[in-house]
Amino acid sequence: MRLEVDMSGCDVLKTGSIIAIADGKGLIRGFQIDEKIINELLSNWKIGRYFCKYSKRNLGFFKAMIYSSVVCCLIENIDKPKEIELEICRDLRYHENDIQQRLHKLLRKKVGIKVNSITFKNLRGSDVDNYAYLMFKDIYNLLPTYINPSLLDIEKFLI
Repeated sequence: MRLEVDMSGCDVLKTGSIIAIADGKGLIRGFQIDEKIINELLSNWKIGRYFCKYSKRNLGFFKAMIYSSVVCCLIENIDKPKEIELEICRDLRYHENDIQQRLHKLLRKKVGIKVNSITFKNLRGSDVDNYAYLMFKDIYNLLPTYINPSLLDIEKFLI
């Protein structure tokens, strides 16, 4: 199964940012991060609950970890394929290698899915880019494609 991943919004740790996946055949899932989850993730990071040590210098790596965790939550929410190929938009520049390594490890060990390939490219104009933008603009959460993982669902991929 081939999946595209995109983020709409300026930052993973900004309220209202969307991370979405699509398969190009009508399957769309997205997660809109809210302020409560952001605050809890940051406070748990500061007290050392995650393996990434707290420092301003590690903030980019921490964002890559959150991004990877949410992608795993989205993939877990669909019918689990045996194998996947991911095309990921270049939203978190300079952390592409971190995201790729995390996703390979998390999807194989925690979700039980074989990752055949992960490529990073510009997905402007693709289905997932359009859907992520629509979800970002949907202030009333009226689209039926949202999933709402809890903090515990996200944290199981962070710890």
